[in-house]
Amino acid sequence: MGFTHIGKITKHKGLKGYCILKLNSEPEFDFFKINPLYIELSGSKVPFSVEKFLIINSKTIELKFKNYNSREANNILINGNIFLKNKRGIEFESELSKIIGYEIKENNKVIGTINNFYKKNQPILFCDINNKEILIPYTKEIVHRVDNLKKEIHVIIPKGLLDLNQ
Repeated sequence: MGFTHIGKITKHKGLKGYCILKLNSEPEFDFFKINPLYIELSGSKVPFSVEKFLIINSKTIELKFKNYNSREANNILINGNIFLKNKRGIEFESELSKIIGYEIKENNKVIGTINNFYKKNQPILFCDINNKEILIPYTKEIVHRVDNLKKEIHVIIPKGLLDLNQ
């Protein structure tokens, strides 16, 4: 059974075991019905039961996992990628959620990695290029090929686009 990447635990919230989940995009699912969440630890997706949660905004959720009652207990969860089993998340599985972490290649040369995306009307990729966060529109004119086996995205970036992000 496959999994869908929905976001990442980014930081602690207080001292009692709460943490912040940043979602990749606005959820198209009912968070009240999602349990467990799977966190990638040492290459495996481990189920965690959510004890409490609070929706901060459309892409930020404060979480507390069962039996994780302190900041120290949560240290292993920080920066952990969060997944749902596909049977629950199949309606929002998309190419965008799969490409986080992929290398960006232009002319067969690695120029960066994809950190996140935003999807409202036109999808935008948040990329790390030369240690700077760069926004790249996800369009057929820029993104020419996605290689899921090699975890690469081949792009042709229009002249001046990277300068706009300075």
